[in-house]
Amino acid sequence: MRVGSVVLSVVVLVLAGCETYEKDVSSNTFFSGLDGAEGPGVSRTGLGRTHDPRYLAVDDQRYEDEDGNIILRSRGPRHLMRHIYETLRDDERELFQQYVLSEATKREFRAHDTDPAEAFDMLKDEFESIDRLFARIPMAEHSPNVTFRRTGPGIHRLKLIRGAGRELRWQGFDMIQEDGDERLLWFYEER
Repeated sequence: MRVGSVVLSVVVLVLAGCETYEKDVSSNTFFSGLDGAEGPGVSRTGLGRTHDPRYLAVDDQRYEDEDGNIILRSRGPRHLMRHIYETLRDDERELFQQYVLSEATKREFRAHDTDPAEAFDMLKDEFESIDRLFARIPMAEHSPNVTFRRTGPGIHRLKLIRGAGRELRWQGFDMIQEDGDERLLWFYEER
């Protein structure tokens, strides 16, 4: 009898100390990046919907210096994706040339007697294709449907797993580290 009353007392004390609460969390589902996806939290307006403590805070990815110049920092693929997307969307040609496009790609354009500024126009024309690709890989290298591999010194390839983006124009992109930031080499097309 004494054990039963002790157990009952413990249960009453535990229940009296419990408090319920509600917390709003992001509800982007695994398929939220697919065309035609519907449901709560499905959004195609923003990139980087999760927090990765290894990365810069949003305010440190794009900021103004003392002279009023905009600076873009890309410490990882998600930052680079954000800058590709926003500079193309907002017609920020100079920022794209200065902070997004790699020197290696600019040299390649010049080697073919083409102005590197044309890279912006080429990608701007394919903005919808880029948007569709980025919607499939919202967490960059942390997305479950991608591979992220080193392909050379300081060069990485982020791409959808085989078959995941077969109807897309591009299945990923290559990037190179220059001056401590990731820069775009070009987009990857599965052949």
